[in-house]
Amino acid sequence: MQVWTKLFAKSPFKPLIKHSEVVLNTVETLERALQAWHSGNYGEMERLAIEVDRLEDVADRIKEEIRDSLSSKLMMAVAREDVLIYLHMQDKVADAAEDTAKWLLVKRPGELPAEIKDLILQMGTESIKAAKLVHEAIVQMDRVIESGFADGEIEKEYGLIRKIESVEKEIDGLDTRLMQLVLENAENLSWGDGFYVLNIARTLSNISDKAKDAAERIRLMMNK
Repeated sequence: MQVWTKLFAKSPFKPLIKHSEVVLNTVETLERALQAWHSGNYGEMERLAIEVDRLEDVADRIKEEIRDSLSSKLMMAVAREDVLIYLHMQDKVADAAEDTAKWLLVKRPGELPAEIKDLILQMGTESIKAAKLVHEAIVQMDRVIESGFADGEIEKEYGLIRKIESVEKEIDGLDTRLMQLVLENAENLSWGDGFYVLNIARTLSNISDKAKDAAERIRLMMNK
């Protein structure tokens, strides 16, 4: 635990960045799993989906270590409660990625229309983009603190938050389009394949939703 205490002594965001690096690795691995799924390389997809599950476990362990080491005696530029709430939200991004990986593992679909597979891949790419931006945002928040809340660094942070919000809105539109496609292809899809596709879409949307929640918490920390 001493390593986390030392990091907190430097900045309240150093340990969060370490946790975020694992979350980032988790979503990037999921992105590769989705690409393998899209190309029909199910063996590689399964290997990568299992790795997503392992990385999420690592993120969970780091989260617990950080919680245990965050003493109320530490003097920080932001409240201990804010750090813990943000950590929880950041970890939810990895949880959502793991949920998607589980759906990839439970079933190999039948022949899906190319338009549906393409849209799933697009949803994954965009939703994971939001998660990547959250990593940039927590790194930038550390710069905001180190700069003494300099206006230029704050504006960069707000710019990242706006990008995350924009991606989340785009995902909502893609999700609606996917539901329409599933209904349009209802006669050509088995019940199981339709259920499978819609749940992958739901978990992918959840990644960007959780990313937006984390970004909103950063906004609140800056406004306190």
